[in-house]
Amino acid sequence: MYSIRIRTNQRTDVLQQGDKANVGALMRDGSIRYFYWGGFSLDMQRKVKLTVEAFTSERNWDPRNPNSQLPHWVELNEDEYLLGSYDGTLVYTVLPFTILKGRKPQS
Repeated sequence: MYSIRIRTNQRTDVLQQGDKANVGALMRDGSIRYFYWGGFSLDMQRKVKLTVEAFTSERNWDPRNPNSQLPHWVELNEDEYLLGSYDGTLVYTVLPFTILKGRKPQS
């Protein structure tokens, strides 16, 4: 199952489809703004860079095969973001996961 991991202050949350949370998006001025998360999507409306700590790689996982590997986490660097979509109310993580480069957020 697709999952992302976000960090809010000292807390780490794992989000899956249907979970309710706020996810940060990098603004053009370098600040982070938080939006309600809508889940995963294949559609692109307005491109945003989501501040995500890690995402699951499902490449070698098959739930029907007992010998398959469980999904593992792919960690992002400080200057890496996941491609997201903003519809005016919610942000979505776009599938397949795409890593974007960006500048570090301002404190």
